[in-house]
Formats: sequence, structure tokens, C-alpha cells
Amino acid sequence: MKDLIAKMAREGYEPGFPGSMETANHAIDAELCANGICENCNHVGLTYMPFVEQTSQDFRAFSFCPECGNAEEL
Repeated sequence: MKDLIAKMAREGYEPGFPGSMETANHAIDAELCANGICENCNHVGLTYMPFVEQTSQDFRAFSFCPECGNAEEL
């Protein structure tokens, strides 16, 4: 997870999401991740990792596998 956070920071993003986005949208993404299966190791249960670039409010989100560290952009 540290590597993903560092990579996103180099690109100008920080953990979080734009205030303009509906909370329900994030709840759905988090639930999908929680029930997701890692494409790398088949671990069930991924972590939802949202990132925002504060100036532009650009948003990117990832599923992160706590087992193998694989991250996939949603």
C-alpha cells in the first residue's frame, strides 16, 4: 500500500476523494472491492483506495490486495 500511495503522491494525488462526489458512489466501490478477487493471487477481499488531486479535483480509485500488494485501477 505504501508503494501505491508514494506513486500517486509523485503524480500529485493524495488519499481521499473530491467533496463533490456522492458518498453512496464510494460505498458501492468499497463494497465491490470488499467482495472482489485479486487478479494476481485470487485473494478474496480487496481494499478500496481512492485518490484525489486537490487542485483539479481529478479522481482515481484502486482495488488493493492486502495479501500480495497488487493494485488495479477501477
